[in-house]
Amino acid sequence: METIAKTTRLPSSLLKGIKYRTKKEGVDESTSLRQLLQLGLLGYAIQLYREGKVSLREAAEISNISVREMLEAAQEHGVTGNVKYDTQKHSLEIIKQMV
Repeated sequence: METIAKTTRLPSSLLKGIKYRTKKEGVDESTSLRQLLQLGLLGYAIQLYREGKVSLREAAEISNISVREMLEAAQEHGVTGNVKYDTQKHSLEIIKQMV
C-alpha cells in the first residue's frame, strides 16, 4: 500500500484519544491515527449507506474494504439494507416482464 505524508492540525482532545489508544494497544501514534481514521471512514460510509446516499459497493469503496466486509460492518451497526419497498417492487415488475 502506498503511503502519502499529510500534515494536519489536531485539537488536543483528539490527540488525547490517540495517545490513549497508543498506550492501551501498544502501537505507535502513526499506526493508531491511521487505524482510527479507518474506523471513522467506515462509520461515515455506514452512515451514508444507511441514509441511502450510496450503494453498498460505494460504501465499501469509501472504506477500502470488500463488499462482504462492508455488509458485515453495516449489519454490526444495525443497518440491514437501504433498499426501499418501491425499489424492490419495481425490480420485481421488471423481472416479471423479462420472463
